[in-house]
Amino acid sequence: IQSLGIIVLAAVVLAVAGLYLPVRQSLEVDLLRVGVELYRSRRHAAELERQVPQLEDEIAKLGHSVEKLAGQFASAFSNELYIAVNPGSNRLYLRRGQQELLAALISTGTNDTLRSGKRRWVFDTPRGVMTVLRKKKDPVWLKPDWAFLEAGDSVPPRDSPLRVERGVLGAYMLDLGGGVMIHGTPHEDKLGRSVSHGCIRVGSADLQVLYDSVAVGTRVYIF
Repeated sequence: IQSLGIIVLAAVVLAVAGLYLPVRQSLEVDLLRVGVELYRSRRHAAELERQVPQLEDEIAKLGHSVEKLAGQFASAFSNELYIAVNPGSNRLYLRRGQQELLAALISTGTNDTLRSGKRRWVFDTPRGVMTVLRKKKDPVWLKPDWAFLEAGDSVPPRDSPLRVERGVLGAYMLDLGGGVMIHGTPHEDKLGRSVSHGCIRVGSADLQVLYDSVAVGTRVYIF
């Protein structure tokens, strides 16, 4: 029986082969290759159909996990005032739990790099959890070395009066440590853009709300 099957299969192959070459030449299409590709595509589609229920289960599980984590995150701050900063969208939010008290347009770091000899500065707004360490009215900016180098000026001594610059930080400042501050800006037309050297620039009206509402020790989440 097996021998008969082989003979029949060989006969079919020969018959098809006799038709295959003329058809391929006339249509300029490799029917055998098209057939193989069609067969593979159907197998792949069938495999994907078998995987869909499993993927739906995984998506449902992930969605449940996200909802659970979101609930845990919100409940962790149910009675706590905190600041959330999104450098990607240049937005700042003042919240108490899920209640939004303020949504502000801000400017954050450019992520540019400045090099001078072996020294290097990256002007990014750091991600993570920070804390308001101190608050100050009418803050004075003590210009760091990079400010002079960026302007093409020579770097003065640390006690030089050239380092003291007033008015550029706005009316108020919230110090987060590490050289990162939430402060005002004379360039409110650039809010919503990543143009700072790492600090968080806020418009005067929103800065007033932050200064009046936020106490030292308030947590700041930069994500």
